[in-house]
Amino acid sequence: MPRISEAAKAEHRQRLLQAAASEFAAKGLEAARVDDISVAAGLAKGTIYNYFDSKIAVFRAVVEEWAQRTIRARESVPDDAPIRDQLLAVVRADIQVVSEMEEFARTAMREVLTAPSPAVSEILPAWDPVDQEITEMMEEAQRRGELRTDRSADELMRVFFTLTNGLLLEHWLPGSGMVLTDIPELAVDYYLDGAGSR
Repeated sequence: MPRISEAAKAEHRQRLLQAAASEFAAKGLEAARVDDISVAAGLAKGTIYNYFDSKIAVFRAVVEEWAQRTIRARESVPDDAPIRDQLLAVVRADIQVVSEMEEFARTAMREVLTAPSPAVSEILPAWDPVDQEITEMMEEAQRRGELRTDRSADELMRVFFTLTNGLLLEHWLPGSGMVLTDIPELAVDYYLDGAGSR
């Protein structure tokens, strides 16, 4: 049996992630079937296990891809730019990627809110690189006097993402007038009203 090249492996993995995002968006984490993901990717049933250990590992990999796409989509902002500019770049990139994979993003949010704790514990670390980067931005903004210092940078990061995700949830509510592209400015402005230096 011929060995598969590294390029082919990378291409298969990417196809599996795209198929998985669609499968999870359509059926949710619990009802999604890994064999259906393999077949939708144009591969044989069971192929997915050559790349991932479990269904939750596939889900986490799709979330990791979302996080990486967000980092790649972010406009370049100097490290010494005001925290407002830096945070706007983060949220604009995230909203851009969410708009490209909105059904999966809704599913991921729902799963984080409703899945059993062990599953959530496996999913959440997929966002760690973004969380760490934002925490570092917050620390630097605190040093420069742009953000309040009576709260830790980690807490400030979590409040920022809670506000941003809350606005995203509002956008998804039936009858909501929240426009996806309005979220970056709303999130950053409301956030800085409360977290800005006092």
